[in-house]
Amino acid sequence: MHYPLAIFTPHIGALSESFIRRHVQNLFPGRTVVVTGTVDGSYLGHWGITGPQLIIDRIPVRAVPNGLRQHVAWTVARRLGRKTPDSLPDTLSAIKQFLCEHHVRVILSEYLDAGLQWLKVARELNIPFYGHGHGFDISARLKDPRWQTDYLQYQQAEGVITMSEVSRTRLITLGLPPEKIHVIPYGVDIPSLSPRNDERQEIRCLAVGRMVSKKAPILTLDAFRRAAETHPNMRLDYVGTGELLIAAQHFCKVLNLSDRVTFWGGLPHDKVLSLMRRADVFLQHSIADPVTGDEEGLPVSILEAMAQGLPVISTKHAGIPEAVVDGETGYLVAEGDSVAMAERIVVLAKDVYLRRKMGVAGWQRAQERFSWNHERQQLLKVLRLEETSI
Repeated sequence: MHYPLAIFTPHIGALSESFIRRHVQNLFPGRTVVVTGTVDGSYLGHWGITGPQLIIDRIPVRAVPNGLRQHVAWTVARRLGRKTPDSLPDTLSAIKQFLCEHHVRVILSEYLDAGLQWLKVARELNIPFYGHGHGFDISARLKDPRWQTDYLQYQQAEGVITMSEVSRTRLITLGLPPEKIHVIPYGVDIPSLSPRNDERQEIRCLAVGRMVSKKAPILTLDAFRRAAETHPNMRLDYVGTGELLIAAQHFCKVLNLSDRVTFWGGLPHDKVLSLMRRADVFLQHSIADPVTGDEEGLPVSILEAMAQGLPVISTKHAGIPEAVVDGETGYLVAEGDSVAMAERIVVLAKDVYLRRKMGVAGWQRAQERFSWNHERQQLLKVLRLEETSI
């Protein structure tokens, strides 16, 4: 059987990478193979694939001098998104054989830094290669002169896909040809808009995101704290886990917010959607990581909140203003300004009609611009995969 599409990804199975899960499982179903670095890890294992897959860290390496050392070096290089050392021809040979056996016609490689190492393989096999940028790889990486130089190799790729005009501009500034860069926003499922229970007195806010620096959970919590001082009948559900979870929990304990904030940890997608349907306002205070420069791409959680008819309060950061229209589908504040975010929370908490109006406007915008069907059709067009060949 022929499998026209191969997707390369550093790993599969992470809860936070719903955009990669969609590509792997739903972009070209039944006709996709996956080449992945690993499926093992404490944050992985939440989803998988049913089609052919090649797991790189399980490829046997023939006994050669210093073979173990070379394999460890390759593994470290892969996890850092660096080039594969030339000392592992077995790995490259296995990948080439896998692609040829399944008659792959095009490669979509997730993350520009991790995917760069496979561009040479694609060129040797004469397979069109597309790199897909997401977040860290088109923010923090672009501040590193070595990666700036390496990324220019994408001039030899068939194309580069990214999710926002902001990131496209960065790549053009870097020196990549504008005609090779395609902006395709992430897409989500758009349900029928159901009426919300606006009669209750309690206002439920919701935040969803990994507890890492660029998601700024402490700033989100500080904004909620300030708003709750003005509007006491408020609760916050926080979904996500990560390195800052303990700090976030400590913040709530010290400031007596524990009875108002529920930390859910990581949740399956259906559980997150259930919380969205019960919420009144969605919060996300994204910032540029002050240490690494890591930034968002276009947060899927914001798109899903809009699809569920929630007004969104977020920041003027990366691709977020391309989704959230300030004053129409929610509010945007400056990065780091938890006071302004608190003020916007209070405005929405006090006005049920404004919440409803902004929620409907957000749902309509998601339906027009950020549906999975729209993303899928655009990706298939760019990759030159015919719907009728499925």
